[in-house]
Formats: sequence, structure tokens, C-alpha cells
Amino acid sequence: MKTVRAIISKMGPQKAILLPALLLALIISFVFLQSFNSADLSSSSTVSSATKNDTVELQSVAHKEALAKQALNSSLGFGEIVYISMPERTDRQDAMSLLASFSGIKLKLIPGVRGSEMSPKAMPDGVHPKTRPSELGCWRAHVNAWRYLLDSDMDTLLIFEDDLDWNPNLKKTMETLSLQMQNSKIRLTQPSDYERANAPYGLDWDVLDIGSCKDSGNPEFKDVSQIWNDPDVPDIEVIKQNKLVYDSLHAFGLTDADIGKKRLLAPAYMTVCTSAYAITRQGAERLLMEMSYIGFRNAVDTDMSRAFREGRVRGYMLTPPAISQFRIGGAKDTDNREPGDPRLGSSMNGHGNLHGYSANLKGSARKSMVDSMKLNNWEDYKQIKSAKLTEVTDESW
Repeated sequence: MKTVRAIISKMGPQKAILLPALLLALIISFVFLQSFNSADLSSSSTVSSATKNDTVELQSVAHKEALAKQALNSSLGFGEIVYISMPERTDRQDAMSLLASFSGIKLKLIPGVRGSEMSPKAMPDGVHPKTRPSELGCWRAHVNAWRYLLDSDMDTLLIFEDDLDWNPNLKKTMETLSLQMQNSKIRLTQPSDYERANAPYGLDWDVLDIGSCKDSGNPEFKDVSQIWNDPDVPDIEVIKQNKLVYDSLHAFGLTDADIGKKRLLAPAYMTVCTSAYAITRQGAERLLMEMSYIGFRNAVDTDMSRAFREGRVRGYMLTPPAISQFRIGGAKDTDNREPGDPRLGSSMNGHGNLHGYSANLKGSARKSMVDSMKLNNWEDYKQIKSAKLTEVTDESW
């Protein structure tokens, strides 16, 4: 108290008058800071609690089912769907646009590349001398699709070629696949909250192959697979026509009683064709590294399969596949052979689109599309006319 009086005495009467106001200001400031810190701690506690609750919610059955419903949208739950087609193959582009519209999906065209027109300076290292220009062009077009994903803000991209068919219930097949992958028993890591919230198929893979022509699993990891019932799996007699797929399913432990009823997801090992596959951003980076920056050998599907077998790229393969190549049996079936190749055959159109075929599928979206669009306009008018004639009226139609 004596110290305070001494301070006031030194301040003089005019300055001493300001001291109570100064003390009051200090008290108010102290109270405000205490209140602010308390609110901040309360807010932090609320955020932490909300984050914990959100994490639990993301693992709920209801959330997983809602996320899987994204497979029913126009991109099947991926960022986008692109398809690769040579610029001059407007016939195939017509077919893909029609099929996509019928199936309720949207496609974006990635132009094919003519390998013979590529600059020698653009050739990757290690190309085998027997690699055909058409194989180089095919490789380049797929690389362009990988780059397309990296240049975007998307997490995933589904890549099609331009000669496809699928089961009429493709969206339901993909919804079921999403639920299986969200409840995966063969993941190597736990999904992040971001994956749980935004990725119907997860993001723990580089490549998700849903359209392999043939495949087989790593013989050392035959017990690593996820198997489920799927009513849209083709009958066993259809699967038996593709011996490699049939044998692969047996190798994973399925019996003849299972085959034709169950679908299987396993780590990708030996795959054939790049008809339909999805990639993640990390997958696009890894493919660009392994199959462009480091080098490329001879065909995009064989190089990708080699990368799977050697463990340099992480993928999953769906067996039987959800998507298949569509064939008409003529030279129009492929752009990956040079003109004059005897394997093209003498026929251009083969059996034609109306008599084409696809393997490893139950039903055909192409055939369903044709059936659904059948119309006999004048027969419909005849029925109206017949109904009108039974009415007693002078009015015109």
C-alpha cells in the first residue's frame, strides 16, 4: 500500500486521476482474454469430438450404401469415363455414343494416335524392334489418357477402348463391386477418412481392371481374394468357353457349383487386354513412370501385365469381367494390325453389328439396346385407326 501511495505521490495530482481508469482497462482486458481462451478450448474440444463422430459415421452401413450409389451415376462412380478411338473410326464412335446414351453414362473421347506418325524423338526407351507402329500408337493414346487424369482435379478415371459391350445391369454390378471394395478383406492399408467419404472404390490401388479378356492370379497368393454372389455373372457354360478364366476361378478355390454364380476380386497378376480399366492419380503417376519415363517394350497390355507380375504396379482384377470386347468377325474388329495382315481376314464387316458377339457376359447391352429401339410406326397408326373406326364421330383425327 505504501508503494502505491509513493507511486501516486510521484505522478502528481493530474496524472493520478487517470490511474483508476487504467486499472479498470487492465481488468477488462484480463477478463476478455480468459473468456476467449476458454471459448477456444471449448471449440477445439467440439471439433475433435465432431471429427471422431464423423469417422464413426463414415464407417456406417448407411454411409457405405449411399457412397456405393455413386456407381449408378453417369460416370459409374469414377471421376469421368473416357474412351480411346482412332479419329477415322466414326463407326465405333457412333456405336459407343449410342451405347452410352442407352446405358445412362457419359463418355469423353480421347483421340487414338497413329504410331507411324510419331516423331522418332518421342519414342520411349527400350522399344522392341518388332513392335508394330499400331502398338506404339495404342500405347501413346493410353499414356495420353493417364496424363489427362493428372492434368485434372479428379481422383480416378475409367478408361474404355471403343469396341465394348457390357451386361445390361452394369450399374448394379458396379454398385455391388463398390460395396465389396469398401468392405475389402484384401486391402493392405486401412482407408483414410477422405477415402471413406469420397471414393466408392477406395484409393488403395493403381489400376482396377474390370474388362480383362483373360486373367490369372499369382500362384503364391491364391488365398488372397474376395468372392461374392452376383446374379449377373454369366452361366458356367459361357465361362467355360474362356478356358483361362475358367481355370483361374478354379485356382482361386471356386468349384463348378460356384462358377456362374460368384464374382471374384483379386490382386492383378496376369491380365490380357486394356479394354476397360480404372486408374487412380497414384496409378497414373506410376504407369507414366514405369511405361514411359523408364521405357516401354511392345504392347500396352503386355507391359501393364508385366508390371503387375513384377510387383511394380498395384492393381485389382475382376473375374469374370464386367465389360467385354464386342466382335463382328471382320477386319473392322481391330485397328492394331497393319493393312494386309492375314489375321484380319478378307471380310471387312464380318457378321455386322446385329450379329456381333461378346464373351464372358450375361446378356448384352448392345442387343438389349437394339431390342428396346425397335419400332413399327405404321402398325401403331393402324391400331389407332382401328380404334377410331369403332367410334361414331364426324371429327377428324
